[in-house]
Amino acid sequence: MNYIDKYKSMGILSENAAFEYLLSNLKDTIRTYDFFVAWEKVLGNVSQIEVALNILNALVGKDDIKNRLKELIKQYPEIVPTIPLLIAVRGKSIKVADIGGDIEYSFAKRKSYTKDEIDRIVFFAEKSGLLKVISDKSIKNLVDYSIGVEVGLDTNARKNRSGTAMENLTEVYVNAICDKHGFRYIAQATAAKIKQEFGKKVSTDKADRHFDFALDTGKMLYLLEVNYYGGGGSKLKSVAGEFSNLFSLVKNETTGFIWVTDGEGWLTAKRPLSETFHATDYVMNINMIEQGLLEEIVTKGL
Repeated sequence: MNYIDKYKSMGILSENAAFEYLLSNLKDTIRTYDFFVAWEKVLGNVSQIEVALNILNALVGKDDIKNRLKELIKQYPEIVPTIPLLIAVRGKSIKVADIGGDIEYSFAKRKSYTKDEIDRIVFFAEKSGLLKVISDKSIKNLVDYSIGVEVGLDTNARKNRSGTAMENLTEVYVNAICDKHGFRYIAQATAAKIKQEFGKKVSTDKADRHFDFALDTGKMLYLLEVNYYGGGGSKLKSVAGEFSNLFSLVKNETTGFIWVTDGEGWLTAKRPLSETFHATDYVMNINMIEQGLLEEIVTKGL
């Protein structure tokens, strides 16, 4: 660990004290209001199939719904690709285990479907229970219903948004520091991109390595990796080891490495985090950035 002068004003007088400060100021959430549902994405997905869904609304509350659906598919084949969404499935092909073996149903978009294809599609819609909830009016409007389905499917993307949220939060500070001091930075920086933008060569552990941020002060290039772990797990040990190795690989007289990590998941993996904290130059969390540590590091020697 490199001792930073800013630590003194924070009452941190040793490496161990700095590590304890890191642990005691981990965030239990980085969720912003837009974390929960990506509404623009949800509504955009539904708008693309809204016409087809309104056609299917003709089936709501109707008797003899199987034959009615068959007729609708003949007249409006564009409704077929919407069926998987109505049972909360992405994709245009669904495989089902049956007594005689697996059966695969295709809902791919076509200009028309054969009688056998239509029969199979309607059979699936019936056996999956979709036709029943439409005919008995458990679902009253398929457009509104599909918005709810899309919201549910979008929650699967929340894990990815956690990573993005941490990057977005860190970028606010990186951008402010660069604006203040006239530095440059790029996000999702590969070695090739860094060479092209800054004219500096970077050693990497793999050809497709992307650094979350590369910040160029003119004299120094700082490579930042950013992540957040709200929960524990065995993965944290390997993560800490990976960044310790990466630090050893990229650090030289003109290149520095900074690991920004946060989340109370680290309370379950203190030892590997401690090892990396002491073995590398800079490991910090968002609170430490807020205290000015990142700015002091990248402006040192100006």
